Amino acid sequence: MTQTYGEAARLPQTGRDQSVAVAEAEGRAAMDVLGKLGDEDWHRPTDCVEWDVRTLVSHLVAQCEDNISLATMVRREITGRRRHRGMGPVDAHMAAQVADHATASGPELAERFTLLWPRAVQARRRRPGLMRRARVDTGVAEAPRMSVGHLLDTIYNRDLWMHRVDLARATGQPLVVGEHDRLIVEQVIRDLALTWSGAPVVLELTGPAGGTWLIGSGEPASVVRADAVAYLRALGGRDPDVPLELVSGSDAALAAARRARVVF
Repeated sequence: MTQTYGEAARLPQTGRDQSVAVAEAEGRAAMDVLGKLGDEDWHRPTDCVEWDVRTLVSHLVAQCEDNISLATMVRREITGRRRHRGMGPVDAHMAAQVADHATASGPELAERFTLLWPRAVQARRRRPGLMRRARVDTGVAEAPRMSVGHLLDTIYNRDLWMHRVDLARATGQPLVVGEHDRLIVEQVIRDLALTWSGAPVVLELTGPAGGTWLIGSGEPASVVRADAVAYLRALGGRDPDVPLELVSGSDAALAAARRARVVF
């Protein structure tokens, strides 16, 4: 195989300073989407099947509040576990988040997100090293535990990115891809590589945020191609039937790429 590719597992993990830069860029992109929502958009369904646009934005606001106030986060954790015993801890927490904003209008939520996101970014940056080294339960089988630092510096930006895609798809807005999108994609592919247990494969992701990476360890015998945004949606559980192209190699590589999941 003469193709040029990078080793995804060797991509550097996002640090605090880079995380802030990515968060500021992603926040601006999300605010641009929110600023274009009309009255008819707030009750449109989204790819988060239990949430419409208004509910999804309420989750984004609540994430900011959790980032800024640990007391608020703990209260919702306790409330979620008490009121939603049949849910996993992450889903129960999000249900508590959404319930806190059940009466807010869409425009009110959009305005609140615009005010809170910059504060949330700085609050995450200030969390001390001892907290960052602690590990938390993700509720996801593919990566059951992760460091708080990874959650703060990578996952929250990734979560907003995915929800921006959700909002754009729900309301028919074009997805604007900037330089920071590529950094978010790279961190997703890094996490994919670190949890990959199948045979090594070259993953070609097309589009402006894409790239070509080795997933797994060793000499790859297969190449799989997909649109970068579409494949990240699949990795996040949004689209199990994502179009994947087997450029070369075995159908097993294609099936493994389709089954793979990453925490968002």
